[in-house]
Amino acid sequence: MDISKFESLPTELWLHILSYLSSFDLFKAFFRINNKRIQQMIDSQSFLLNTKLISYSEMNQIFVMHSYLLQLRTIILSNSCSSSAFYNYWTKNLPPMSVTPKVKQLILLNASYYIYGLVDSLLIPLSVGNSLEYLHLIFQCPDRTYMMFITFLIQAQISFHTMIFEIEKDWYCDREVVYSSLSELKNLHWSSTVQLTLTIQFPFEMIFILETNAIPFLEHLYITVEQEQLRIKPYLDAPPPQIQFCESDIRQMTDGTRLQTLVLRHLALYNVIILIRSFNMPLLNKLTLVDIFDESYTRFDNGS
Repeated sequence: MDISKFESLPTELWLHILSYLSSFDLFKAFFRINNKRIQQMIDSQSFLLNTKLISYSEMNQIFVMHSYLLQLRTIILSNSCSSSAFYNYWTKNLPPMSVTPKVKQLILLNASYYIYGLVDSLLIPLSVGNSLEYLHLIFQCPDRTYMMFITFLIQAQISFHTMIFEIEKDWYCDREVVYSSLSELKNLHWSSTVQLTLTIQFPFEMIFILETNAIPFLEHLYITVEQEQLRIKPYLDAPPPQIQFCESDIRQMTDGTRLQTLVLRHLALYNVIILIRSFNMPLLNKLTLVDIFDESYTRFDNGS
């Protein structure tokens, strides 16, 4: 092979070089290059736009690079000025898929920044045609904003293959003020979701997630429980819920026949035992328990 020319380098070396370039720089440098082999390598790349790493001036260049937008597979939004500019541009061009028809993954690093209008302006249009497959939203803590977004998503009845609602900070505490619980979970119907990561307030809310036909194709579930007991705290200042985290309700209401992975975080040991004894999971091949505690020791230590 003649390696006297740059374009004659081996494919492996080319791919190594390309791995050091952002998709934006890659596109600017090699778009429409007059070399079929190199063009095929460029086309095989998974184009990612991380708006946090793009300056405002570069973002303005992107707006006129329609061919680049057409190649994007992954978009990462933050709370930067360039990210806000892209979000506004994206949502004003309806439907958004006309701008980014190949996008498969959407990641929001500061999801609370986009909470208002995100579902109606972006997620509902992206759900049409099942193009978007991966939704990853990162919240600082499970506050009202987090609960509000989950409620919006449930009410819209839209879902994606993988949905990860990540909480950066653990907020385990027995506080007097309880943020709005996920009362809308009883109306849950996410028909496209196969993998779900979610933080809930109380163990009994897990029954809504596992309820028959709520998430019919769920195979991988990662659950964090913020508060173990309802106790004296009001549940949305309304009468206590009619269901309980008990063996009878779990057996009657839930369906785990497709579940393969289950990760439980911050749950009392006796509730873990209740779930394992009463929840039918014939295909389960991975059960992970994190921050599991024995509440009987907690009550003893507190002198109660």
